[in-house]
Amino acid sequence: MNLSEDELRAALLYQLAALDGMAACAGTEVTYVKPHGALYNDMMADAHLRGIIMRTVAAYPRPLTLMIQATAEAANHRQEAEALGLALFLEAFADRCYDDDGKLLSRRREGAVHTRERMLAQVQELVSEGSVKTVSGKRLALDIDSLCVHGDNDAGVQAIREIRAIVGEHKAA
Repeated sequence: MNLSEDELRAALLYQLAALDGMAACAGTEVTYVKPHGALYNDMMADAHLRGIIMRTVAAYPRPLTLMIQATAEAANHRQEAEALGLALFLEAFADRCYDDDGKLLSRRREGAVHTRERMLAQVQELVSEGSVKTVSGKRLALDIDSLCVHGDNDAGVQAIREIRAIVGEHKAA
């Protein structure tokens, strides 16, 4: 959608408030926000758009954390957020291949979605080395707080127990 800054801000606040209200009705609360799909990808490629989203989440009447993709620019993204009093969660993708500049490889490209074996190897590398291997084999360092496994990746969903075990082993060490 091609929205003005005011329209985007209003849409985000409306959705946040609705979700927050539904969570309260269910006896829980929203603690973080993760834009989805194209908005997520666009905010990672467009500093102006990311700023709108950060300012909107930071202006919400109670503190929320914003989840964004962990990239080589993580330190800059943290500074952007800190200037607004906004906390970030940086996430990596267990089941996706990265291109050499740290973006997710387009799903249109061969190998963009990892096999089960490659996904588990990537998780192991993320938790033990703090990096992933890119499509060309380069090592990309990533500072991460969270791992995403896409629900439309059956191999990923089926491997969640193994992913949790890998993460758990690293935390115990």
